[in-house]
Amino acid sequence: MSLRTPSLAEFSRQFSRVSESLLSGGSLDQSGDLIRQQLEARGVAIRIAERHHGPAALHIADEAGPAPNRPPEERLQRLQAVYPVRTNASSVDAEGIRYDLYVFRSDEDHAFTDAEETLCEIFVAQLRRGLEMSAQLSDTEAERTVYSDVMDRLSVGVVLIDAGGRILKSSPIADRTILARDGLVAQGGRLRATGSVDDRTLQAAIRAAADAALAGLPPSPRGVTLSRVQSDRGLGVVVQSLGRDPRAWTGRPLRIAVYTRDPDTTAEIEGELVRQLFDLTPAEAAVARRLASGLSLEDAATSLSISRNTARAHLRSIFSKSGITRQTELVRLMLSSAAVLGHVNRRVA
Repeated sequence: MSLRTPSLAEFSRQFSRVSESLLSGGSLDQSGDLIRQQLEARGVAIRIAERHHGPAALHIADEAGPAPNRPPEERLQRLQAVYPVRTNASSVDAEGIRYDLYVFRSDEDHAFTDAEETLCEIFVAQLRRGLEMSAQLSDTEAERTVYSDVMDRLSVGVVLIDAGGRILKSSPIADRTILARDGLVAQGGRLRATGSVDDRTLQAAIRAAADAALAGLPPSPRGVTLSRVQSDRGLGVVVQSLGRDPRAWTGRPLRIAVYTRDPDTTAEIEGELVRQLFDLTPAEAAVARRLASGLSLEDAATSLSISRNTARAHLRSIFSKSGITRQTELVRLMLSSAAVLGHVNRRVA
């Protein structure tokens, strides 16, 4: 069996396939099979070992295809026993994680050439870089999800637009606000206010934010209140550019963030978190939670089916534990605490 020497373009395509497979969510088994096919090998093993962090992860790809019922170590032992012609390459990243690539051929196949062994070294380095990039993308997505979730829990909607007001991305709360068409609306893919006067004010704020960013000025928020039909209280909107160095052109549009906050939305305090954060009993946490939602002490007692005197006793205990003396202070304390992060907010009826 003879192996044709691939061209530079073919080399590039081979490396790209491995990276693209990892970045698109493909498994290491799939990457190993790509390497096996490109090297015309019988089997490939990829071992990844973190220093001082338990056993290594092992991924096998051989010409027999997937074998989900056979442990990887057993499959590796079979490759080592059946195919005596082999080569390997290794790569270690900055954190001490070691990547080993083993490639197997039979006696009937030709031995590995110097060029093929160099190719294996490049492949294992490509595997390492692909996995590092994949991990970075996963971390970025996880961070984005966390930040979005926190904004939702605080009842803050976020719309990312370009300098012309075209919507690039929006959060779930912002989507609901736009779909309600009560203060904000999407028209032709652009963010607009529902009222003509309000819209002129909003567009002027967007243009000012864009001009400031293009001039290299630091981001400066601009507040706008938009009138609504469904509520006497206006929709609060803050427009702010995300900033950009005017000397740097990245090919990406200038981004402007539009933050929204519905004043008719109130935080729904999670009772168990209140109990844990302020060392309250379940009964005390229930009273505190209802007071934070806007109920009077009498209404809180009624909703809990307890007497007013019992509710007052719970309130005194809450004051003692939290170091406050007034009910208004309690509400402020609850709504400014981490307890609001444990529950999705609701709209006041």
